[in-house]
Amino acid sequence: MTNNSVTQKTLDSPSDYSLQLNRWILKPIGAWPASTSTSRSDRIVSFILVSLCYSLISFTVIPCIFHFILEDETIYIKLKTLGPLSHWFIGGINYTNLLLRSRDIRYCIRHMQTDWTAVRRPEDLRVMMKYAKIGRFIAAFCATFMQSGVLMYCTVTAFATQTIIVGNQTKIIRMLPCVVYKNLIPVHTSPTNEIVLATQFLSGFIVNSSAVGAISIGVVFAAHARGQLTILMTWINEFVNRPKDQKDNDGFNDIGEIVEYHLKVLR
Repeated sequence: MTNNSVTQKTLDSPSDYSLQLNRWILKPIGAWPASTSTSRSDRIVSFILVSLCYSLISFTVIPCIFHFILEDETIYIKLKTLGPLSHWFIGGINYTNLLLRSRDIRYCIRHMQTDWTAVRRPEDLRVMMKYAKIGRFIAAFCATFMQSGVLMYCTVTAFATQTIIVGNQTKIIRMLPCVVYKNLIPVHTSPTNEIVLATQFLSGFIVNSSAVGAISIGVVFAAHARGQLTILMTWINEFVNRPKDQKDNDGFNDIGEIVEYHLKVLR
């Protein structure tokens, strides 16, 4: 193995480290952007995941919309229904936006990887690692906070029960995180109730992952940009603080490098 390949592998590792959590969040829902090196099988799996995710979200949102519109309930009950419905509906929009922006996300990822491979000085690498850790920490915090919050809501709701009367029978069913129009899906029967509950848990994970993925990828990109600007400021300060004779000898080339680096950061 040549020295260049060793350097390439060493510098690619931090880039993978900074994006690892984002990949873990977005890949299970098929939203991790494909690259030119993505295999055909991976693209097929991603397509299947996207189709499955849309089906689960629709299976949760559409019956809830029917319930919200067609059921004759009080304003208070409708407002309680509107909360989970809006969460799932907006989550579906976030998921769609992630898929539509996959090319832009892939472009930013390539830009990050280029920055990691271009770094040469150990002190610059330390700065980039510092902000990569910050971005990774915030991404992990967002994922833990949002996923655990909605999962707890779904779990607590599922443990609650409701007594209903069907004909001459009294039945006890589990509450659903997102209510369903009973004339469309008979959730008062078993195992329909359990199946719908399971699908809502899965769709809740999907819409949360889309929101977490959008936030975390933005945080990682912002932290990376902050690191690049910090490196740029370090270069400028080092150039300004150089002795005058050293500036006269090497100043033109150094200024050119700084300007070029600045333009690259702005892109």
